[in-house]
This record gives sequence, structure tokens and C-alpha cells, in this order.
Amino acid sequence: MSRAQHPKPSATSVERAYEALRTMAVRFDLKPGERLNEVEIARRLSMSRAPLREAMNRLVTEGLLTVVPNQGFSCRKLSASEIASLYEVRADLEAAGARAAALRANRGELEELDAYWSKVAASQATTPIETLVARDEEFHLRLAALSGNRERVRLLENINARIHFVRRINLETPARLKESFAEHAAVLVRLLKGDGDGAAELLRSHLALSAEEAAVSIREGLARIYAESVA
Repeated sequence: MSRAQHPKPSATSVERAYEALRTMAVRFDLKPGERLNEVEIARRLSMSRAPLREAMNRLVTEGLLTVVPNQGFSCRKLSASEIASLYEVRADLEAAGARAAALRANRGELEELDAYWSKVAASQATTPIETLVARDEEFHLRLAALSGNRERVRLLENINARIHFVRRINLETPARLKESFAEHAAVLVRLLKGDGDGAAELLRSHLALSAEEAAVSIREGLARIYAESVA
């Protein structure tokens, strides 16, 4: 058939499909390992399958969906070893970013990040957990951005998406949430003193997650996913 009969999907429709599917994959609105019904999803999003397919392929490259030849696309599975590995890489990136930020960022930029986190902390008790997770992610991305390396930020954005579900499970624990806020504040104290090495070590400790801890979070998450699906 001619190109006119199969027009290329518009960038807008692909982006809309991508954002919708990405949110579903990040939050595991689709069950781990669940095969995606392209017809049903296209109907839900009121679009054809062409932009949907482009968006799915993009999400495969980002590690949020998987594809098997002759079987189609499916939501990624939760793997404790993969989550632990992603946390390890994240710690490497953020520790290096903290050292660079201590050298490159000016006092005003660091104080702006400190003010941002103080505001988040002040409203913690009345902020929904999903919003707190998003603000926690923003803190780490803003800190990484102060290193002046856009590629570091881009890599962290991808990792954050892939571990978002586990991070939410962790932060829902009151004790862990309290620790997390205190650890962020401690990192900022080191950075404001120009102690990049100290801030980096605190970040490594803050981001440490063993495969065993990841497995516990995944079990809790899976129990919730399947409980909600029959509620």
C-alpha cells in the first residue's frame, strides 16, 4: 500500500501515547509480566495503534516495557536483582554529581535547593505520598543538575522511572520517610559547607538498597497490585 494509505503518526499522538503508557508502566497500573492488549489500550486512549506502537517501542528501549517476537509487548517484571543494581548505579551517579555540585554550584543555587527541601519538609504531614515521592525525585534531580552534566540527569530520570514503584513502597513506611527527610537535610548541610566528599558519602548511605531489601519491597508491592485488582 502507498504511504498515503499509511500516514506516519503525528508527534503529538505518539507523545500522548508515550506519556499515558509511561505513567501506567511506572506505577504498575499494568501487572508485571502482563501482556498489553494494543486494541484495548488504543481504544482507551482514543487513538489508532500506529502511535501506540511507536510509544511502546520507545518504552522498551527505556526498560519500562518488554517485547517478545511473535508474542507482543508486556509490562516489565519486578526483579529484586535488577532493582538493587539500579539503586547501585543511581548511587554512583548521584555521589559523583554531589562532588561536582560542591565545586561548580554557587552559594545561591545551593540555598535555593535548601529552601525547596525545607518547604517540602514543612508540608510533609499533609502531602499525599505520591506527591512526596515526586518531590523526593525532584530534589535528587535538581541536585544532579547542579553538577552541570545534563547526561547524568537524563540517566537518573530513566532510573527513577524504573525504581519509582519500589521507592514509593519504601517511603510509605513512616520511619523510612522520616529518615529520608533527615538524610536530605544532612546532605544539604555538607554541600553548603563545600564538603562534596561528605555529601557524596551521605548520599551513598542514603541510597543503599540491598537485593534482600528490594525483594521485601517487591513482595509488598506485588501483594498490593493483585489485591487492588480484585478489590
